[in-house]
Amino acid sequence: MPTVDEIISKAKKANRKILTEFESKELLEVIDIPIPKQVLVPAKEGEKAVLNACKNTGFPIVMKLMSDKIVHKSDSGAVKLNISDNESAKQAYDELMKIDCDNDPLKAISIQEMAPKPITEIIVGSLQDPQFGATVMFGIGGVLVEIMKDVSFRIAPISEFDADEMIHEIKGFKILDGYRGNDKADLESLKKLLIKIADLAYKHEEISEMDLNPIFIYKDGLKAVDARIILKF
Repeated sequence: MPTVDEIISKAKKANRKILTEFESKELLEVIDIPIPKQVLVPAKEGEKAVLNACKNTGFPIVMKLMSDKIVHKSDSGAVKLNISDNESAKQAYDELMKIDCDNDPLKAISIQEMAPKPITEIIVGSLQDPQFGATVMFGIGGVLVEIMKDVSFRIAPISEFDADEMIHEIKGFKILDGYRGNDKADLESLKKLLIKIADLAYKHEEISEMDLNPIFIYKDGLKAVDARIILKF
């Protein structure tokens, strides 16, 4: 597994300031943040290689088209969910390959395990603020984040006490705390994740922004389902 510095260096050498989703989640895995199992297959390797990767990952899976030419994967149809068998995988592959990527020679197919339904979706991010330096953010995530704007912030690095405060001060904390008899979310895993992201942002000033959204949280553990990391150099 590559190191954080190696992942960042690879993007810099290619003069890319935005890590692919695959690279971003690979980086998270390096610092022990759980992600769904993922495999990247260059599109040029063809259908057979993709279908073999799907089989080896194990259904159900998610299939995503990776290309610098695609900004919003969901809006362009570049994300296929709940693929349950080889036939539906073949259909998803055919549909993804029809998406226009301006003949991007580096386009690839990311095959990921389909994460189980969570208690809720959360967002964690970081930003290099011109005045305060590295800051970390937490809130209720998914498609609701822009509507609810229910988030908390701290200056990195943070302590376990800081992380606990961040979690409890958002209005949506009730959802994490077993609202209406639902399971309570694993807050210990969440605190550890917040500390790790704050530490990563503090130690690597070249990471301009991080956006982990959504993170699926469960009564036992969590998984970063999508991630976006932007560099500055």
